[in-house]
Amino acid sequence: MTNYIAALVDELYQLGVREVVISPGSRSTPLSVLFCEHQFKIFLNIDERSAGFFALGIAKEHQRPVVLVCTSGSAVAHYFPAVIEARYSRVPLIVLTADRPHELRHVGAPQAIDQNRIYGHYANFYEELALPEEKESMYRYVRVVMQKAYANAMSVGYGVSHINVPLREPLIPDLKNLDYTKGRSKELFQYNKEEGQISFRDKLFQNKKGIIICGGDAYADYHREVLELAERLQSPVLADPISNFRNYSNEIIIDSYDAFLKSDSIKKELAPEFILHFGQVPVSKRLQQFISMNREVLTIQVGQTFEYRNPALSTDQFVAALPKRFADSIQTRNSHTGYLRKWQLYQRRMRTYLKMAREELGWFEGKLIQIIQEMLPKASRLVAGNSMAIRDVDYFFEARDQNIKVFANRGANGIDGIVSTALGISTCSEPTVLLTGDLSFFHDFNGLLIGNTHHLNMVIVLFNNGGGGIFRYLPQSGEKYFDYLFLTPHGINFSGLTALFGVTYFNPQNEEDFIRYFNQALTMDGIKIIEVKIDLEVSKALHDHYTSLPEETEIQEGKKFGGFEPCG
Repeated sequence: MTNYIAALVDELYQLGVREVVISPGSRSTPLSVLFCEHQFKIFLNIDERSAGFFALGIAKEHQRPVVLVCTSGSAVAHYFPAVIEARYSRVPLIVLTADRPHELRHVGAPQAIDQNRIYGHYANFYEELALPEEKESMYRYVRVVMQKAYANAMSVGYGVSHINVPLREPLIPDLKNLDYTKGRSKELFQYNKEEGQISFRDKLFQNKKGIIICGGDAYADYHREVLELAERLQSPVLADPISNFRNYSNEIIIDSYDAFLKSDSIKKELAPEFILHFGQVPVSKRLQQFISMNREVLTIQVGQTFEYRNPALSTDQFVAALPKRFADSIQTRNSHTGYLRKWQLYQRRMRTYLKMAREELGWFEGKLIQIIQEMLPKASRLVAGNSMAIRDVDYFFEARDQNIKVFANRGANGIDGIVSTALGISTCSEPTVLLTGDLSFFHDFNGLLIGNTHHLNMVIVLFNNGGGGIFRYLPQSGEKYFDYLFLTPHGINFSGLTALFGVTYFNPQNEEDFIRYFNQALTMDGIKIIEVKIDLEVSKALHDHYTSLPEETEIQEGKKFGGFEPCG
């Protein structure tokens, strides 16, 4: 417990907090003792209500967050008047409330109340910490939570961050083995709130090997500026499918990274010296793993408002600024192109190989996505369901000069609501196509009703592999109860939706059928469903084959997977 709480305390000091107001109590002993043992200026106030307003006054004077520490139970509630005042006066406070561990809640234990989100909307930010564990990943975790608490307290308008800290007995910290440095990063976390002219130390990027990650952002208006920044820095742009950077044909855009980052040797060869990150967390799990492998390099997130989006817990700086203004403000020009050329070499090889799937006899999702991309009209909206659909778009939807806006619900990454979301997007009156798996579609096909009642137009390409096919790619595959618990075969006859919702239904048996039905559906009014029956084993075999970087000779020979008969 000691060094876990010590990491929490130390991170607040590294962030620039200097004053702590403590109200005494037993459960908060580790926090109180370790704050006193550090370099903070400590104030002791036995009345929590007074302590809250006292901290408010300090924060107003110094214009920086002040920490409040109290024990569990009603003590937490006595801070509420000061929290309300801080909310409306826009004063930064970080409230640390000790709490009973989970097994002592709702069982009659003393000084145990429900402290979760007790301040409601009066707190800008709330998080409950995990119980203390003495291991490196947890030291890093607790520091990141403090970074989020600090940044949210200092965000536009200032405000209160509330962190609930459950603690088990024994509560006395081991001062003999105390180490405040556990979990520290080489780079101290910085929250840069840019107002007016942006002044960023762009020399950080001078003659450095770096990558620019562009995650999903439905409101992105900074494509040109970021591509120009990439050209100046000679840094590849790793373009997530819903970043819509794939609407540009530019050799600096890398769109097949998930496939070639399977290789451990390539990951080592492409290790960067800095990472710039715009938008959401990328779809690609391998890209996230690549970030984790390089968590010691300078990592900078850029966004208009603060939101920590990095499961690797490696963000060193967050720049709160308009991404286009930030990109324009970096005027460093790098002349070394070797690092970028390595990314471009693997991109060319991988994309060339992925394109060969178009000629494959086997019937699988990747080939169909390539066909759809060729056939989509200008200004189309392509909506991808979660699970396998968005991952297949990530692999097989390539960057080119086009005007196709790609959407997906990658906030919570759930499979529900995708039909209704796509129908909402279709109200723009541009051609709208939904790519979805059968389980995602099943979860929301009642959403078809509003499409019918409001005479909306949309094409649904339904990849039906008979259940949860994505689990074939996970460690659960082949384990006991796998088919019953994970594949979940359902046997639904989706053609019945024609009678239920008045949709038009197509069931292609081969590629020629699919192309004909898709073209026809684009010209028709109403909701059109094109159900493609997918053989799960064939699909996985083809997917595995085409998403692994081959030898150069295999590409030159045009080596297809083979072994499968044409559909139909």
